[in-house]
Amino acid sequence: MEVYEDLRKHLDRHPSGAPEAPEIIEILSTLFTPDEARVASFTPFLPQTAAVIGEYAGMSEIEASALLESLADKGLVFAREKEGVWGYALLPIMPGIFEFPYMKGPKDEDLERLAGLWETYLLTHATDISAAGTPFARVIPIQEEVEGESQVLTYDKVYELIEDAKVVGLSNCACRNAFGHCDAPLEACMIFDETAKYLVDRGFGRYITKDEMKQKLREFDEAGLVHNVNNSQDKLQFICNCCPCCCGFLRSVVQLNLVGFLATSGFQPALDEELCSGCAVCEERCPVDAIEVVEELPVIDLARCIGCGLCVTGCDTDALELVRREEAPEIPRSMKEMGIESLRKKGKLEDFIKVLK
Repeated sequence: MEVYEDLRKHLDRHPSGAPEAPEIIEILSTLFTPDEARVASFTPFLPQTAAVIGEYAGMSEIEASALLESLADKGLVFAREKEGVWGYALLPIMPGIFEFPYMKGPKDEDLERLAGLWETYLLTHATDISAAGTPFARVIPIQEEVEGESQVLTYDKVYELIEDAKVVGLSNCACRNAFGHCDAPLEACMIFDETAKYLVDRGFGRYITKDEMKQKLREFDEAGLVHNVNNSQDKLQFICNCCPCCCGFLRSVVQLNLVGFLATSGFQPALDEELCSGCAVCEERCPVDAIEVVEELPVIDLARCIGCGLCVTGCDTDALELVRREEAPEIPRSMKEMGIESLRKKGKLEDFIKVLK
């Protein structure tokens, strides 16, 4: 099993990490053949040619190319064509090696068996990221609920972020496909630009229009799903529309009370008691149990609230609105900045730079 431990150590150099646990070796040994694991252990996290990766791994370009193409088709290695040359990059544990295989459609026997291992390991993974104190993702509310707020910033305007993307797509929610704890919409993972092109080309998703994506977000909000995006200001890499029973992001908050894995939005609900009917819909819709109706009025635990706005969009009397938090979380300017900061806190920055090649 040494080749799989080598692969785990390589993955652990990425900001996403791959902490030691019994589950991860069994997961990797199921997803990767020994030869695939060997070439993956020498595949950098930025695209490189099969010839160069083969040289690193001590194999021919033809052999490396065949293995990398197999891994790309499985959703384990990212692939792109640039100026007529294919480049390959090893995907991290998240988003990538966990999610992409489950995006393609019905689970095969291996993915069915791995679901239980992933469900346990993702909480280990979340704890590892949380310990670094640099959240991997952040909550973003539906744009209509924050447009009237004077301090709303560009990176809080999800529709504008969607408009900035070159192409957008939709794929299956890996968490719900893997774990199946609820009947929330399955096709709910939103993908962008190069990642969207790779996933659509390899049969993991489909393109949609930007207007369709905005309408889908409103539908998902109505269904009680939380919108989580990558924790950076620059551009969207994903929008996960999450339920608390399947989603790794929300499970980290609800089950483990982790504060360093998922950043709250920059907003929180405010109550107008005179307009409140005491219907308790806000309590029912809160995905993190931050609201309790006491004597027909909601009591909001703002320390636990993630600022998703589901309580607001579910309120028929307009008794709740989203307002800017006094201490809104700092959002890294880019995913690169977020990754560097996380690695620096873990003491792994130098190791990561070495494998960028």
